[in-house]
Amino acid sequence: MGNEQHGTSEVSRRTFVASSTVVGIGATAGCLDDLEETVSGEGGFGDDGTFSGEATVTHWPDLMYNAPYHVGLENGYFQEGGIEIDIVGSEGGGTTVRNVVDGGLPFGEVATPAAINAYLAGTPIVVVAAATQTVDEINWVAPQGSDIESIEDLEGGSMGFTSAGSVTETTAALVSASADEIDTDSVEFQEMGGVGEGLTAVDDGAIDAAANMDPIYSDQQEEEETWQVVFWAGDYVDRFQQTSIIVDPDVVEENPDAVEAYLEARSQGVETLREDPDEAAEIFSAGAEGFSSDVMRNAIENVDPEEYYTTGAFDVEGLRNVEEAMYATELLDEDEEIPWNEIFDQSFLSDDDHIDFDEI
Repeated sequence: MGNEQHGTSEVSRRTFVASSTVVGIGATAGCLDDLEETVSGEGGFGDDGTFSGEATVTHWPDLMYNAPYHVGLENGYFQEGGIEIDIVGSEGGGTTVRNVVDGGLPFGEVATPAAINAYLAGTPIVVVAAATQTVDEINWVAPQGSDIESIEDLEGGSMGFTSAGSVTETTAALVSASADEIDTDSVEFQEMGGVGEGLTAVDDGAIDAAANMDPIYSDQQEEEETWQVVFWAGDYVDRFQQTSIIVDPDVVEENPDAVEAYLEARSQGVETLREDPDEAAEIFSAGAEGFSSDVMRNAIENVDPEEYYTTGAFDVEGLRNVEEAMYATELLDEDEEIPWNEIFDQSFLSDDDHIDFDEI
């Protein structure tokens, strides 16, 4: 990837400020100490051969990343694999809180750029699998009945994103780089602080469109269609490796069977989401906080689990966009390269799922 791309007006504007996260998902550059604690790793096999420990999943228990784990736990996939796991993560709902990866956990699903950034800062982690690979849960909305009905209508207007370093900011920049319908240099990007703050601002007329995401969006639309979608992020950004699964290197070395069983259980959860979204929605609703099964069913349909979730395989285009984001945030110098083969371990994936990192 040539350095001249890193200097384009769309991508190099400070629409990325820290490593990419979701409404504060995962660890930004200022949270590396937390990520180091996360992968210090506690857990192990008991006398009965069961591996017991904790895992952190960003914005647990509410946002879309969490659904495969709810399904896997409820259906006993982890237990069948000899894994007794407790999931920890965000406190409260996903609209305003930051998910900080807490300490002492052998497994974690975190923002991919944060994992890379942590490794480059000296944190001992191994990225063993991809988890989510699109931004299809994110949209930009305007009040119902607004004249802002499409991305073209934002010409000369303003778009809100949640916070510096959020995936909504990252997505806004990637959309800017790929949208042919408007001159994105004419669009003003404003940091709002969170989903709720952005929606308040757009409702008050302070900005023209605000970032929103599922299942929050579907929940808001359940009783009354408050918002009209200006555009879905997935219409412009095909792949972005949002989150990946990290493991304590000691666990990889000493308990590889536990890593394999953990990934298999999550993969079974993904497959159930794809094969029986109605059952998955019921389970997701029961495990989340205040979202109905109808809301979760709509949210699952919106993200398209065939595309949004991966059972572990990495995606070249998705990682290429992650790399571009890290150059734009100046987390990487223009002449610095990501040592993909040092950070990413594909040995737990089938040979057919391996990618060539040189293609990035």
